[in-house]
Amino acid sequence: MMMSEFIERTGYEPSYEEYHYIEESYYEFPGNKDEFCKQWKKDQKDGHWQRELSLMKAMDEMKAQYEEKLKEQEDTLKFYRGQMDLLREARSQRDEAQNKLARIQRIMNSEGVKEIA
Repeated sequence: MMMSEFIERTGYEPSYEEYHYIEESYYEFPGNKDEFCKQWKKDQKDGHWQRELSLMKAMDEMKAQYEEKLKEQEDTLKFYRGQMDLLREARSQRDEAQNKLARIQRIMNSEGVKEIA
């Protein structure tokens, strides 16, 4: 349903933000446009719409906060994974250097050269 159709059927002109939520409710409504608008007018009169609108806005805000925190955690995880990769590489290089040193010491020992401190 277009916003103009909603206004025509209800006599109510919502903001674009509010219409976004009205449209969400309409998509979930089991009836047609006329039935929805009739029910919406009743809900608006009874105060049900304001409560539903407040709830939907709060849920959207909570979702946005959750997604922001999730993004921060993903960024943190990405950073620490990079650090772990660097540490693994450094450990590998250290192990390789120790192995080379051990081979050199074995060669020197086999040739009768004293061990290097």
